[in-house]
Amino acid sequence: MFNISLALVGQVARTAAFGAIATKVVDTFILSKVNNKIDQKRWIRQAKLEAFAKLSQEILSIDLKNLKDENIRNIKEYSAKTILLLEDRILIKRIEDYLNNLINLDKTAHDSSKNMVCIVDKKGIDLVMCLNKNLKKV
Repeated sequence: MFNISLALVGQVARTAAFGAIATKVVDTFILSKVNNKIDQKRWIRQAKLEAFAKLSQEILSIDLKNLKDENIRNIKEYSAKTILLLEDRILIKRIEDYLNNLINLDKTAHDSSKNMVCIVDKKGIDLVMCLNKNLKKV
C-alpha cells in the first residue's frame, strides 16, 4: 500500500511539473507576443500624439498673412513625421493638400487675397480635426 501511494505521489509530481512547464511555455510564447503588440500600440499612440500635437500647434499658430519660410519648413517637417505614422491614405492626402495650398499662398503672398487666406485657414482647422479623429481610433 505504501508503494502504491509513493507511485501515486510520483505520478502527481510529474504531472504537476509537466503542467508548470507547459504553462511557462505558453506564457513565454503567446503572452509575450500579446504584450509586445500592446506595447507597440501604446508606442504608436504616443508617437502619433506627439507628432499630431506639434503639427496641430504649427497649423493653428501660423500667421497666414505674414508667412515665413521657417513656419513653412516646420509644418513640412512635422507633416513628414505625421505621414510616417499614418496608414489612412485620405488623411495623408489632406496633409498634402494643405501643404500645397500653404505653398501656393506663400508664392502669391504679395497679391494673396483674403479669400485664399480663409481657405487655407479653414483647411488647416479641418486637418487638425481629422488628426484628432485619427488619434481617437488608436
